[in-house]
Order: sequence, then C-alpha cells, then structure tokens
Amino acid sequence: MPIAPPPESFLDQTPMNLMELYGRMRTLTDKAGFEGTLPAIWQCSDESQSIKKALFGYINNCPTFNLGRVGALLDPSRLATAAHHGKDFVILGGSHIGAEESDGIGYIERVHGQHVPCCGMLGKVLDDYLRAYRRAAQLIKISQEENIIKVEVPYKYLFAKPTTETVRIQIKLNSLVEGEALGEGTLGKVYRLHSDIVDNHPELLPSKEKEPQPIERLLKPELFSFKKNLNPESHEPKTMIEVSVFDFLPEIVASPFPHRRLCNINTWRQFHRIASFITDDFDGSNSNIFVLAGLTIDHTLRHNTFIPQFGFWMEHGRALEARYFGPSEINSLLAEQPIYKPPVTFLEYAGL
Repeated sequence: MPIAPPPESFLDQTPMNLMELYGRMRTLTDKAGFEGTLPAIWQCSDESQSIKKALFGYINNCPTFNLGRVGALLDPSRLATAAHHGKDFVILGGSHIGAEESDGIGYIERVHGQHVPCCGMLGKVLDDYLRAYRRAAQLIKISQEENIIKVEVPYKYLFAKPTTETVRIQIKLNSLVEGEALGEGTLGKVYRLHSDIVDNHPELLPSKEKEPQPIERLLKPELFSFKKNLNPESHEPKTMIEVSVFDFLPEIVASPFPHRRLCNINTWRQFHRIASFITDDFDGSNSNIFVLAGLTIDHTLRHNTFIPQFGFWMEHGRALEARYFGPSEINSLLAEQPIYKPPVTFLEYAGL
C-alpha cells in the first residue's frame, strides 16, 4: 500500500496573484536574513510558464535558475550546480493546469487559437489510464433483482493477461463481488455485489425498475489496479512521470477532476524529491533554503495564479532541523507576510 497523498480538499487552497505571492516570499526570506539569494524554479517547459519565471527573477533581483524539465519534473543535478551560483536559495515549483475545465481535463488556448489540454505532458500520461478506467466503468453493469444487487463483470476483466506496454485495468474481484457467480450474463459472469459497497454507497445503487446500468462512480480506486510494463531506469520524461505516480493512478482516474489530481500528486512527489535531495545530498553548507511547491493555474498564456501547497525551510544548512509545511500551514505563513514591492519597475529591471 503506497503512502497516500494529501486529500484533494487539503490541496484546494485559494489561488494567489503571482506578484502578491512573490512579494510575500521575498518579505519572508528577507526577514530570515537570506543573502546572495539565487531564485530557482522547477516547472514544465511550457510557454505559459515563462512570464511566471521572469517575474520570480524580478522580485528577487536576480535571473531565475532552471531546475525543471517538461511535465514539471525536477532535475536534482541542476540543484547541485546551483550551489555554485548563489549563497542562499528560494525555490518555487510544481505542476500547472489550464483554468478551463472540461470533462475533468484542464484546457488553455494556445497562440494559434486551439484549445488544448494543459499541462499537455500530464494529459498524455493520463490519457490511456483514464480511457481504460472509463471503459471499464461503462462495461461493468449493476442491477437489482429480488432485493439482490448484482454485478456483471465482462470476461475481459476476469481472465488474467500478461503485463505488456499497453495499459490494462485489473479488477480486484474479491473486493467487487461476494461469493461464487450466480450465472452467465451477456458479456461475462453475474455475481452478487459486495455487501461493503452496497452498505457504503446506497445512493449509487440501481432501483428495481431500471435495466442493468454501468457501474460508473461505484468503481472506486480500491476495486482495481493498473498493469503496464514501465522501465524505472528510463530518462524519457513521460515514463519518468508514469513511474513516479503509477501507484496512485487508480485514485487519479476515479477523481471527478483527474487531470488536476494528477497535477497535485505530481507536485507532491517532486516536492518530497527536492526536500530529500536538500537534506541528504545538497552541497551547500550554511545555506538558507526556502522551497514553495504548488499548483499553477494557467488562465491564459500570459496570466497565471498559484496555489501554495507545500513548504520546506532549512536554515544555515541544518538539515536535521529543517521544517516542513502542509497546505494550511504554508498558506498561513505566507498570509502573515507584508507584500514586498521592488524599488524599480520591471522594464527598469530589464534594462529599458
């Protein structure tokens, strides 16, 4: 059983305007005595993230060091290089998603006018798993007859198949059904639906009057898993993301907002990756480091807001005394800080 990520409700904090967010972060690090501060960022290599990166450098009066790859993958080796470029570090990172939501996917309008999934890389990771889940949720049927709730499971989900490079869904039959098969259906075998499901989700059960209907939302994450051959040593971004989030994909696809849940879990995984690297492997003795991770909302290619979700603070290289902040704690900490205002305009900072 993998360690569970925070519930979506914990991560669904209030979005902040970028300059307000950066201003509060700058006040916080100034009060903590940061000097020779190098701003660094890990985020997706998407044009919608470029202004966010530029403004982060502007508020800290230093161009931003890049720690990320496509899909908001963190590259720890770049943080090792950054140790030679600054004394203290303020680091921002996380996934991004288009603000226009449709069928659980976030969209953005690109410069050529097309509305496309954003983050596109995470959308590609999600696509095959979401398709497999939604197909199963339609093909597995439930019905009620003589006060017995029945479930018909197609044979394609009953027979074990080898693990290949194609995404397959594996139904956990002992959790879905109770007892031996009651008979044959049109596509598979008919069973009694497990009593735990009947007791816990009465509002989703069919009435006597209805024909067999898709199981849909009753196909909860604990009732299935995915099978796919993945190479954990791969350096290809899509595979690296899949390997990182694979154990959590049943929960992701069963979410009402699967794209957003994937973004949040990806951020959670990469945040703990950078925190572990800093405490265990970072060669920056006596450095002050503040890390803020969260979800960027792309309203347009030029306008983002940011939801703070996780924080990490290490003072003077003392890794054993490092502090971690959850969603509510990091938002409270930021809310306490006045908003720093740069002494020059952005154009002046750019030398114009």
